[in-house]
Amino acid sequence: MIVDELIDQALAMVQGRKVIDVRAGLGYTCVMLEGSACGLAYTFRNELGCCCGILDVAGNLIGMNADKIIPWAKESDRLKAAIGLAAVNAVINDPGKNWDTGNVLNAFTLHESDTFGMVGEFKPILSKVRPMTKNIYVFEQNVPEGSELYPADTIPRFLPGCDVVVITATSVINHTIDEVVSYCKNAKEVCIVGPSTPLCPEVFRKYNITLLAGSVVKNPELILQIVSQGGGTMSMKPAIEQVLLRI
Repeated sequence: MIVDELIDQALAMVQGRKVIDVRAGLGYTCVMLEGSACGLAYTFRNELGCCCGILDVAGNLIGMNADKIIPWAKESDRLKAAIGLAAVNAVINDPGKNWDTGNVLNAFTLHESDTFGMVGEFKPILSKVRPMTKNIYVFEQNVPEGSELYPADTIPRFLPGCDVVVITATSVINHTIDEVVSYCKNAKEVCIVGPSTPLCPEVFRKYNITLLAGSVVKNPELILQIVSQGGGTMSMKPAIEQVLLRI
């Protein structure tokens, strides 16, 4: 599984660092490690339930070796998985690297004849795509009645016919990414997007992924405050930098 490979990559890089802070916010989860390295992951707040969202180790995470929580990324408990992936991203998404920056909206090209697929609705991207092609499939787990969205169970039918595909990085947290990318083998461009994205070409290049559009945390103290106060993607912008990694 992709998540197992990401875990292995992070464990090989963590170098014994300890957990300095953990914030499980309504929008995102953040983990800070020694050296002020921060990673983010989406919080599936509607899938935590009344019990499984309660951590029996709460209050004991600070000072724990990071290699103890990185493997949580493969847990079925959505909160543990978010904490685990945030720890993975704290290790891998190094703000000290010389990343290419920019917005994914400008990173791929669509022709009128192309078919565009999106797994997880990103409205800003859709607003750019709609004038470029009429052949659009947007898949979501929960589709409101009367919506133009396609339910996730139609992915095997329609995604193999898409030329350009954008996939939310939250698919790493809910462990659907392996199945989704298996239907993208005919695509010329496959992008993983969102602040939860691990910037790890060593793993993703094996799966026909061509572009990673994620974030690095530039202001750790600010991001901890924003996450704790229920901030989402837009609120986090002053504390992060959008990164584009072409594979």
